[in-house]
Amino acid sequence: MKNRLAGAAAGALRARSELLHAIRDYFYSQDVGEVNTPTLGVRGVTDVQIQNMKLDHLDQTYYLQTSPEYAMKRLLAAGAGSIFQICPAYRGGEQGHIHRIEFMMLEWYRVGFTMHQLMDDVVNLLNFTTDRIARNRFDFKNVPRISYKDLFIKNFDLNPHEASLNELRNLSRHIEASSDHITNHHDEGTLSDYLDLLFSLVIEPQLDRPTIVFDYPASQVALAQLGKEDGNIVAKRFEFFVSGIELANGYLELGDASELENRMIRNNQLRSVRGLERIEPDEELLACLDEMPDCSGIALGVDRLLMVLLGKEKLADVSIFTGD
Repeated sequence: MKNRLAGAAAGALRARSELLHAIRDYFYSQDVGEVNTPTLGVRGVTDVQIQNMKLDHLDQTYYLQTSPEYAMKRLLAAGAGSIFQICPAYRGGEQGHIHRIEFMMLEWYRVGFTMHQLMDDVVNLLNFTTDRIARNRFDFKNVPRISYKDLFIKNFDLNPHEASLNELRNLSRHIEASSDHITNHHDEGTLSDYLDLLFSLVIEPQLDRPTIVFDYPASQVALAQLGKEDGNIVAKRFEFFVSGIELANGYLELGDASELENRMIRNNQLRSVRGLERIEPDEELLACLDEMPDCSGIALGVDRLLMVLLGKEKLADVSIFTGD
């Protein structure tokens, strides 16, 4: 890095500082406590779509945390109340114009909030921060909310919650979407891969204005609760999009330790079939999850938010340490 910051780099540095200040001011004004949890843990995540990064020290393997989720849920179970955290997170294999293996994450949990109340919270946060730093490139005051099902039917005339693997594979061929990276393991993981492919190639680019998409397929439930809508089992989660980019991912949080353990076991079965490392379930999280209060939580990519607010096209444009 040069001794002096170039104009664009200096501007991005100032904007980042202003954004972080505004985010903290919002949560302080809402009486949401700031916490700090370790970025190294003895357990990674079992999610098939996420690659853990790890290191060995002495006789112990540690995992760079893909998010502060597990640790923050332990704090929630201990009675911390509504909390937020701004911290680095790490995910292997994520490198590109909107992906980096190390990135800045904002994660927060609202005790007693429903999923739709958390949607309101995200909108309020974005309005507060963009007003504070005077960067209003988007209308965050009137954010449409549309279900995953409605978007899928609109674009493909197919209910994603009832679609078979063959239907999704044939649909990807029909729109000439390359699915060479998908290996058919005849399971819900493969189903999710095809859903992701179709959504990312066709639907996401249409979501230029701020939009909330909710009620995802059950195969993509992760750590959210399952619910029933219009006769379909759905994952009670939502994502916030702007400029065709996923900015945030929120859940009505699962508080059932037995169900979470079953999901982790199943995730490891899916990982084994795919030749991925088996990740032991986080016993400390499972031991306290039943004590976690009803809540909704969300993770937001700070670097991505800064990128879209500044009108940039890649994360490198808002990072000083672009070569690191």
